[in-house]
Amino acid sequence: MLALDQERTRTLVAIHGWSGISLGVLLYAVVVTGTVAVFSEEIAHWSAGLVQTANPLAPHPDAGRTPLQDIVDRLEGEVDPEYTDEVALGRTTLGDLSVFFHKHRTNDDGVIEEVGTEFEVDLRSGEVVRRHDGTGLELFETDEDRALSRFLVSVHTELHLPRPWGLLLTGILGLAMMVAVISGIAMHRHLLKDLFTLRRGPNRVLAVKDAHTVAGSWGLPFAFLLAFTGSFFSFAGSFGLPLMATVGFGGDQEAMFQALVGSEAPENPAAATGVPVDDLVRDAVRRSGQAPDFIVVEHYGRADASVNFFLPAGDGELTPRSLVYEGVTGAFVKEKPRLGQSHSVGSTLIDLMGPLHFGNFMGLFSKAIWAALGFAMAYVTLTGMQMWLTRRAERSLAALRWSVATIGFGLPVALLGSALAFFLSYGTGTASFWTPIGFLVAAAAALGYAAVVRTPGRVHEHLRVSATAACFLVPLVRMVAGGPAWDEALAAGQGIIVTLDALLVASGAALLWSRRGSRRPVFADEDVEAAAAGT
Repeated sequence: MLALDQERTRTLVAIHGWSGISLGVLLYAVVVTGTVAVFSEEIAHWSAGLVQTANPLAPHPDAGRTPLQDIVDRLEGEVDPEYTDEVALGRTTLGDLSVFFHKHRTNDDGVIEEVGTEFEVDLRSGEVVRRHDGTGLELFETDEDRALSRFLVSVHTELHLPRPWGLLLTGILGLAMMVAVISGIAMHRHLLKDLFTLRRGPNRVLAVKDAHTVAGSWGLPFAFLLAFTGSFFSFAGSFGLPLMATVGFGGDQEAMFQALVGSEAPENPAAATGVPVDDLVRDAVRRSGQAPDFIVVEHYGRADASVNFFLPAGDGELTPRSLVYEGVTGAFVKEKPRLGQSHSVGSTLIDLMGPLHFGNFMGLFSKAIWAALGFAMAYVTLTGMQMWLTRRAERSLAALRWSVATIGFGLPVALLGSALAFFLSYGTGTASFWTPIGFLVAAAAALGYAAVVRTPGRVHEHLRVSATAACFLVPLVRMVAGGPAWDEALAAGQGIIVTLDALLVASGAALLWSRRGSRRPVFADEDVEAAAAGT
């Protein structure tokens, strides 16, 4: 790529290696969990056994369904009047209607939070299935149906550490990944050749080196994109927004959020009856061609009420849409970006960050591509660390060599352990507690076994066997624990349940197939000795 002298090439190789190895173990964890988190919504439906697929916010010709407005009007009388300033309508993990009456307040840490009462409603009968009281964060963190999906996303975005430290750490990891990508591009002398070179032969380390180079070369643009957008989200949440509130709004976070996403209508607290939300839903669907994912009524029951519809991206679009209506007259006001009051280059770029990071702009098709590229990046990260360590037989690196061997399949074992814990505890009201415990128990078992064996090659191989067994076990436990069988899921139109089960089984089969012919693991301990001897 670049015409560099030998000294500069060595410097770039060193930068590339050290940027990867210094935070490589944590970076591998973020990449692997990110590959899984691409399907966070699908995992939530799969794990909770969703068989009700209709969107409760979509217009429906079924006269037996209770209108949204009737439900909101009835539930309003069951909550504290101080919580009726804002009403959010959404969909629960199991497909029921969520109605959240709430207000905004500043907590003891100076952070704006929502507090109120949420109802989960069966739309056909109009009956309340569950009621929750508390802050929005508490309601999210205690949602049993989403416990597994929520945990996996938390590990990816924050390594399941307290805020803002987890976000800061993942942001730094994103920067380290960008350094590795840029140095990788610069040090490739023959990038086009590297895209297709896969040599075969008895030298297993050389074969893996070629696979590492090919996967890394094809994934360079994708890796930079993920690293950049991931760092943006991490630093925006941990540093950017608090700094903006301090500099631009004198520390008033409520004023900042009102300026960024709130209504522009002048204050008018007089009581007023609004247009039924069902009528506005029909108009929003007519304008956009999409049923809303989420609806927020600001200043509910007041003359200055506004209704915000949050809709998914339409066909051929990358970014989601947001429509604003006057709550009392029902007049359409405007289409606005998710952040800010009017469209601009900045708001468009921010709107693009989510789809480009999560790969959700073309449904399952784009998600599958993002997951495949994420898997390739995980492979590049792991084999990069393994090759770097293989070339160095220093005794001082023994602990790092052991760590890399352990996390390679130890992390998948721990993630599968969290899924097993979820299924075994789901329905008892304790899934939010046991899901992370399952991860920790499986991780501790892997670490304990590795500490006893100590030999990196054997650790890597034996944990691969454990991961293989867990891949076959999780779908079985899901069904035995009461989840829908394949015929029931297909009859309900929930092919994603069958698909994720099949992917786990296929992963286990692929791990079994990869062991055929030889039980000697790649980067076995003999490889380190051979590399040290220069053979």
